[in-house]
Amino acid sequence: MRVVTASLALWLVAASAAHAQLEVSGDTLDNCGQIDALRKTGDYTAARDKAQLCLDALEARISGEVGDSFPQEVAGWTRTSIEQSEALGFTNISATYGKQDRVATVSLTGGSSGSGLGGLLGGLARAGLAQTGKQVRVAGLPGAVQADGSITVTLEDGSMLTFSCPDFDTADTALAGLGDLVNEFPVAEIKRKLQ
Repeated sequence: MRVVTASLALWLVAASAAHAQLEVSGDTLDNCGQIDALRKTGDYTAARDKAQLCLDALEARISGEVGDSFPQEVAGWTRTSIEQSEALGFTNISATYGKQDRVATVSLTGGSSGSGLGGLLGGLARAGLAQTGKQVRVAGLPGAVQADGSITVTLEDGSMLTFSCPDFDTADTALAGLGDLVNEFPVAEIKRKLQ
Protein backbone atom coordinates (compact mmCIF):
# COMPACT_ATOMS: atom_id res chain seq x y z
CA MET A 1 0.00 0.00 0.00
CA ARG A 2 2.90 2.34 0.82
CA VAL A 3 4.39 1.67 -2.62
CA VAL A 4 1.12 2.60 -4.29
CA THR A 5 0.79 5.77 -2.17
CA ALA A 6 4.41 6.76 -2.86
CA SER A 7 3.95 6.09 -6.57
CA LEU A 8 0.76 8.17 -6.64
CA ALA A 9 2.47 11.05 -4.81
CA LEU A 10 5.40 10.92 -7.21
CA TRP A 11 3.05 10.89 -10.19
CA LEU A 12 1.14 13.92 -8.83
CA VAL A 13 4.38 15.88 -8.34
CA ALA A 14 5.55 14.96 -11.86
CA ALA A 15 2.16 15.84 -13.35
CA SER A 16 2.07 19.23 -11.63
CA ALA A 17 5.63 19.98 -12.77
CA ALA A 18 4.72 19.06 -16.33
CA HIS A 19 1.61 21.20 -16.09
CA ALA A 20 3.60 24.14 -14.78
CA GLN A 21 5.71 24.37 -17.94
CA LEU A 22 2.66 24.77 -20.21
CA GLU A 23 1.77 28.41 -20.60
CA VAL A 24 -1.25 29.41 -22.63
CA SER A 25 -1.40 32.94 -23.98
CA GLY A 26 -3.76 34.72 -26.31
CA ASP A 27 -3.88 34.92 -30.07
CA THR A 28 -0.56 35.55 -31.83
CA LEU A 29 -1.92 38.92 -32.95
CA ASP A 30 -1.91 39.92 -29.26
CA ASN A 31 1.85 40.42 -29.69
CA CYS A 32 1.10 43.51 -31.79
CA GLY A 33 -0.40 45.31 -28.81
CA GLN A 34 2.63 44.64 -26.59
CA ILE A 35 5.31 46.23 -28.78
CA ASP A 36 4.86 49.86 -27.75
CA ALA A 37 4.86 49.14 -24.01
CA LEU A 38 8.09 47.17 -24.33
CA ARG A 39 9.65 49.93 -26.41
CA LYS A 40 8.69 52.56 -23.81
CA THR A 41 10.37 50.55 -21.05
CA GLY A 42 13.52 50.29 -23.16
CA ASP A 43 13.29 46.54 -23.72
CA TYR A 44 14.05 46.81 -27.43
CA THR A 45 15.01 43.17 -27.83
CA ALA A 46 11.65 41.98 -26.50
CA ALA A 47 9.87 44.67 -28.55
CA ARG A 48 11.67 43.45 -31.68
CA ASP A 49 10.75 39.83 -30.91
CA LYS A 50 7.10 40.79 -30.37
CA ALA A 51 7.17 42.82 -33.60
CA GLN A 52 8.45 39.79 -35.53
CA LEU A 53 5.74 37.60 -34.01
CA CYS A 54 3.20 40.29 -34.89
CA LEU A 55 4.40 40.43 -38.51
CA ASP A 56 4.31 36.64 -38.77
CA ALA A 57 0.75 36.61 -37.40
CA LEU A 58 -0.32 39.34 -39.82
CA GLU A 59 1.23 37.46 -42.76
CA ALA A 60 -0.61 34.30 -41.71
CA ARG A 61 -3.89 36.23 -41.46
CA ILE A 62 -3.39 37.78 -44.91
CA SER A 63 -2.46 34.39 -46.37
CA GLY A 64 -5.64 32.91 -44.88
CA GLU A 65 -7.76 35.70 -46.34
CA VAL A 66 -6.15 35.27 -49.76
CA GLY A 67 -6.75 31.51 -49.56
CA ASP A 68 -10.40 32.27 -48.84
CA SER A 69 -10.46 34.12 -52.19
CA PHE A 70 -9.91 30.87 -54.08
CA PRO A 71 -13.57 30.14 -54.86
CA GLN A 72 -15.22 26.75 -54.51
CA GLU A 73 -16.66 27.14 -58.02
CA VAL A 74 -15.64 29.46 -60.82
CA ALA A 75 -16.60 29.43 -64.52
CA GLY A 76 -17.83 25.84 -64.29
CA TRP A 77 -14.63 24.67 -62.57
CA THR A 78 -15.03 23.08 -59.11
CA ARG A 79 -12.28 23.23 -56.50
CA THR A 80 -11.33 19.74 -55.34
CA SER A 81 -8.46 20.64 -53.00
CA ILE A 82 -6.50 23.56 -51.60
CA GLU A 83 -3.19 23.67 -49.75
CA GLN A 84 -1.49 26.60 -48.05
CA SER A 85 2.07 26.72 -46.77
CA GLU A 86 4.74 29.18 -45.72
CA ALA A 87 8.45 28.48 -45.65
CA LEU A 88 11.62 30.56 -45.88
CA GLY A 89 9.69 33.78 -46.49
CA PHE A 90 7.60 32.30 -49.29
CA THR A 91 3.87 31.82 -49.22
CA ASN A 92 2.28 29.22 -51.47
CA ILE A 93 -1.40 28.58 -52.03
CA SER A 94 -2.23 25.83 -54.50
CA ALA A 95 -5.73 24.73 -55.48
CA THR A 96 -6.88 22.02 -57.84
CA TYR A 97 -9.97 22.60 -59.97
CA GLY A 98 -11.89 20.10 -62.08
CA LYS A 99 -14.20 20.58 -65.03
CA GLN A 100 -15.57 17.61 -66.94
CA ASP A 101 -12.50 15.40 -67.37
CA ARG A 102 -9.93 18.22 -66.99
CA VAL A 103 -7.88 19.05 -63.89
CA ALA A 104 -6.26 22.48 -63.54
CA THR A 105 -3.99 23.88 -60.86
CA VAL A 106 -4.07 27.49 -59.69
CA SER A 107 -1.05 28.48 -57.59
CA LEU A 108 -0.13 31.71 -55.86
CA THR A 109 3.53 31.99 -54.91
CA GLY A 110 5.17 35.01 -53.38
CA GLY A 111 7.31 36.46 -50.67
CA SER A 112 5.92 37.75 -47.43
CA SER A 113 4.57 41.19 -48.36
CA GLY A 114 6.71 41.05 -51.46
CA SER A 115 9.78 41.68 -49.29
CA GLY A 116 13.15 40.07 -48.97
CA LEU A 117 14.15 37.18 -51.21
CA GLY A 118 10.53 36.56 -52.23
CA GLY A 119 10.15 40.14 -53.47
CA LEU A 120 13.44 39.96 -55.33
CA LEU A 121 12.49 36.71 -57.06
CA GLY A 122 9.06 38.15 -57.90
CA GLY A 123 10.77 41.13 -59.54
CA LEU A 124 13.06 38.85 -61.52
CA ALA A 125 10.10 36.70 -62.58
CA ARG A 126 8.19 39.81 -63.66
CA ALA A 127 11.14 40.90 -65.80
CA GLY A 128 11.42 37.39 -67.27
CA LEU A 129 7.71 37.25 -68.10
CA ALA A 130 7.98 40.51 -69.97
CA GLN A 131 10.44 38.86 -72.34
CA THR A 132 8.82 35.46 -72.92
CA GLY A 133 5.50 33.98 -73.98
CA LYS A 134 2.34 35.50 -75.35
CA GLN A 135 1.59 38.67 -73.40
CA VAL A 136 -1.80 39.05 -71.67
CA ARG A 137 -3.37 41.28 -69.03
CA VAL A 138 -5.59 39.95 -66.27
CA ALA A 139 -7.41 42.41 -63.99
CA GLY A 140 -5.04 45.08 -65.30
CA LEU A 141 -1.96 43.05 -64.33
CA PRO A 142 0.74 41.84 -66.72
CA GLY A 143 0.85 38.18 -67.56
CA ALA A 144 2.16 35.73 -70.08
CA VAL A 145 1.08 32.47 -71.62
CA GLN A 146 4.17 30.30 -71.84
CA ALA A 147 4.97 27.86 -74.62
CA ASP A 148 4.20 24.97 -72.20
CA GLY A 149 0.64 26.26 -71.75
CA SER A 150 0.97 27.73 -68.27
CA ILE A 151 -0.53 31.17 -67.74
CA THR A 152 1.27 33.37 -65.21
CA VAL A 153 0.06 36.70 -63.84
CA THR A 154 2.41 38.88 -61.80
CA LEU A 155 0.77 40.78 -58.97
CA GLU A 156 1.94 44.20 -57.80
CA ASP A 157 3.54 42.81 -54.63
CA GLY A 158 5.72 40.45 -56.71
CA SER A 159 3.59 37.35 -56.15
CA MET A 160 2.84 35.14 -59.13
CA LEU A 161 -0.52 33.55 -59.87
CA THR A 162 -0.15 30.57 -62.21
CA PHE A 163 -2.84 28.59 -64.04
CA SER A 164 -1.93 25.27 -65.62
CA CYS A 165 -3.46 22.07 -66.93
CA PRO A 166 -1.45 19.17 -68.38
CA ASP A 167 -4.07 18.76 -71.14
CA PHE A 168 -3.18 22.18 -72.55
CA ASP A 169 0.48 22.23 -73.50
CA THR A 170 0.65 25.15 -75.91
CA ALA A 171 -0.19 28.82 -75.52
CA ASP A 172 -3.19 28.61 -77.86
CA THR A 173 -4.72 25.50 -76.27
CA ALA A 174 -4.19 26.99 -72.79
CA LEU A 175 -6.02 30.17 -73.71
CA ALA A 176 -8.87 28.17 -75.23
CA GLY A 177 -9.08 25.64 -72.38
CA LEU A 178 -8.23 27.77 -69.33
CA GLY A 179 -9.34 31.18 -70.56
CA ASP A 180 -12.69 31.01 -68.77
CA LEU A 181 -11.03 30.04 -65.46
CA VAL A 182 -8.47 32.84 -65.75
CA ASN A 183 -11.09 35.38 -66.81
CA GLU A 184 -13.49 34.61 -63.95
CA PHE A 185 -10.92 33.95 -61.19
CA PRO A 186 -11.00 36.74 -58.54
CA VAL A 187 -7.57 38.12 -59.46
CA ALA A 188 -8.55 41.72 -58.63
CA GLU A 189 -9.73 40.63 -55.15
CA ILE A 190 -6.47 38.76 -54.50
CA LYS A 191 -4.50 41.78 -55.74
CA ARG A 192 -6.42 44.04 -53.33
CA LYS A 193 -5.79 41.74 -50.35
CA LEU A 194 -2.06 41.60 -51.07
CA GLN A 195 -1.58 45.38 -51.38
